Amino acid sequence: MSIMRTVLQSPHFKVISHVCKQPRVDCGVVAGDEPAHLIFTRCGSFLVHVGGKVWCARPGQAILVRKNVEYFASHPVPDSCDLCTDVLIDDEVLDMLGKTVATKQPCQVFRHDLRFQMTHVEMFRGILQDEDAGDAEEVLLDILAYLMHGRTPDDADLHDPRIAHQVARVEEAIIGHAGENVGVDALAKLAGCSPFHLCRIFRRSTGQSLRQFRLQQRLGTALGRLGGGEMDLAALACDMGFNSHSHMTDAFRQVLGMSPREVREDMRQSNLQVVKRRLQTQLGSKRYAGLN
Repeated sequence: MSIMRTVLQSPHFKVISHVCKQPRVDCGVVAGDEPAHLIFTRCGSFLVHVGGKVWCARPGQAILVRKNVEYFASHPVPDSCDLCTDVLIDDEVLDMLGKTVATKQPCQVFRHDLRFQMTHVEMFRGILQDEDAGDAEEVLLDILAYLMHGRTPDDADLHDPRIAHQVARVEEAIIGHAGENVGVDALAKLAGCSPFHLCRIFRRSTGQSLRQFRLQQRLGTALGRLGGGEMDLAALACDMGFNSHSHMTDAFRQVLGMSPREVREDMRQSNLQVVKRRLQTQLGSKRYAGLN
């Protein structure tokens, strides 16, 4: 079942919240007569298929789908509840971005860290609470500026297709079993290579170790649930594959400098003005001046 809700309609952006869960009867093909989409996940993950290529929208990785590209979505975890923020971007914004998003690929990957994942969840909450479309547009422009200027290149476009396929299979396996500690030997067998070779190509392609990637998926989905007001932290820790509540708390403190409870309260008190100030500090002179 796919639930779509338009949360912002402004002159240059349209923001749609998607909630997709079992039974999956209304998710699938997206017609190719729409503006460009920038897709963020708040919880879970899903795959974007265009022709014979696949891109993964997940915590730590946003996907830009080019204008007029037809695609369909699938879910690596069949019984998951996946939440995403779909930002439709008009041509004026794309023109302003210029060469930053110039690519012949139908989709482009923009990697980011968990602090930005938290910022995205706060932005979504702020849009729900704030009626000022002007504030929302400014935050969205800064979000795009942060991604475009601070992005990690999509290495999958640079190395050979066989390695890209191996890494993609391993990513899907980890995402599909994020709550489990699938061993490197099993992942290497899936990829058809030695554990040493897998660790090397995975880090080269993603910039992360297998352990770091798994932790990012767990914490990224946990952030989405905390942003939604999750109260039972012990159950959340169990769902995310942590040994205990304290184990999850240690992971949050190590990566974000806050406990899950503190993260939840921080996001609860956040708004678009708070998100805007944080992004302005991070961007400095890289901010866009705005649109007419």
